[in-house]
Amino acid sequence: MKPHIKSGIEYAVITLLVAGLCLWQIISSTQDGEPPASRLVLLGLGLVVAGTMHCVFMMQLVRRTGRAFMPWFIAVVVFMPIGTAVLLALLLGEAEPSES
Repeated sequence: MKPHIKSGIEYAVITLLVAGLCLWQIISSTQDGEPPASRLVLLGLGLVVAGTMHCVFMMQLVRRTGRAFMPWFIAVVVFMPIGTAVLLALLLGEAEPSES
């Protein structure tokens, strides 16, 4: 796999994990009763920033691989986890086989 595509995939997965962690912390902190508003605001901002950065990294991957931008933009942004999973599966499926 080309290094610039591999690094884009890594960054996209990391930002998706950060968004998932923020969402998990928001949900778990509301289970404990009344959480501080500042914590919810910071976790919400973290979720928005991580989700946005994930979309940016995925769209950079679309551009680098020469795919049509608008259909993948709709798939990744509107259908966030499903569109991302499909695009990552396609990109990882195109990986060059290791030479022996």
